[in-house]
Amino acid sequence: MANIFEDCVERIFYCWVDHDLFIANHNYTIGSFTSSNFDPAKNDDHVMFIPNENFSQVISPFQMRLLNNYMAEYNLELSRRQYFKHYPSRLVAIFLFDSESEANVYRDRNFDHVGKRILRKAKTVNRYVYSKHDSSWVDFFRLWGTKDKETINNSCKCYWQGIAVKDCELLHCGSKWSQGAIFEILYYGRIDFIK
Repeated sequence: MANIFEDCVERIFYCWVDHDLFIANHNYTIGSFTSSNFDPAKNDDHVMFIPNENFSQVISPFQMRLLNNYMAEYNLELSRRQYFKHYPSRLVAIFLFDSESEANVYRDRNFDHVGKRILRKAKTVNRYVYSKHDSSWVDFFRLWGTKDKETINNSCKCYWQGIAVKDCELLHCGSKWSQGAIFEILYYGRIDFIK
């Protein structure tokens, strides 16, 4: 695949660091951060919660937002495990950006998520694996409303293949939906912060 890379040559990436989060601040202070899982061959199960097939489908709007966000990650992880096992999992990878400008575009579109985080520059250390994906697919999955299984499956495959949302024809609630690409990096390995 053209969107997965393995190397040991030093590269520069950018990441949003939440200094209010103890573990993130601690890792920034000591100068490095390592992803939770470095061996894609292990194929560990990273799914925390399994949806209830007998679920009544009646929940509060607050719970619906939580469910939409989790189902996006759940469906992407199931697709990764079935078709893209050698790719880093979104559930344990470090999220990075290729450039400061790409990170800032992400912040502008996802200000509620980035919040008070500070953009930090980091360099790779030793062997690493990473893949590049359009984060707009995650935005599509998190839209309110249901999506049929075929749409979910095809969209998940497009995400993992590195296809941009803007290059696809999507419908949401009967209307065309599209969004400019923001490519995120899913990274396995260690990064050292450049201070």
